[in-house]
Amino acid sequence: MWDPAGSDQAELYRGAVATARQQGLSVLAVTLDPDPVSTLRGPKEHPSFQDVEYRLWLQAQCGIQSRIVVTLTRQQVENEGASFLFDGLREHVEINRVLLRPGQSLGRGMRGSASAIRDYCDPLGISVDFTEGHRRAEGIIDARRHLARGELSRASQLLSQRFYCARPASGRRHMTWPPGAYAAVPVELPTPEDSQARPLINLTLEPWSDGSRMVWPDDATPWLAFIAGPGDDAIVSD
Repeated sequence: MWDPAGSDQAELYRGAVATARQQGLSVLAVTLDPDPVSTLRGPKEHPSFQDVEYRLWLQAQCGIQSRIVVTLTRQQVENEGASFLFDGLREHVEINRVLLRPGQSLGRGMRGSASAIRDYCDPLGISVDFTEGHRRAEGIIDARRHLARGELSRASQLLSQRFYCARPASGRRHMTWPPGAYAAVPVELPTPEDSQARPLINLTLEPWSDGSRMVWPDDATPWLAFIAGPGDDAIVSD
């Protein structure tokens, strides 16, 4: 899922690109969106920190040569596993090596276990490796609880990152965050440097489906860096 996508993810991307270059290979990053956990539990229980456009942008900035987004239905999340995912990917690319996070699965139960991954890859000569030294950012569980309550400032402080959103072509975007009043910084690029010395704007996410809907401000830039939400009343009102 690569979410939240921060400095730990960037370090992993750059390391994978450097290793692949030494072996004469290129890197393909596979992003599952929405998060399968969100598909099962619902976006209100498991909201995403960053939109998929930002995650793909960060991958490109770190030298990832190819990027694929995979969307799974609830039935596929519940019933499919590693073989289903790899079969779909191999229709588009040749896979020489698979790099996974320690403990990562590609499906529920035994279908997505490390043994299932090796059972699929070994007969095809695909090597399976696990990243060394890479760990998920601390505080994700607590940060996601804050996010689900609209406490973006608290979630941002725990993860030491801001939450970016790209302007959609339609001007409207379905969000997994709760409805209410938010504060954001309009930026040209989703970088900390670009958000400095820019004025805040206030906008309201209206209730929509299983989350909320944002109408992009008319005068806003291609990206928004969200810094506070309806659970951060004191910050939003400043």
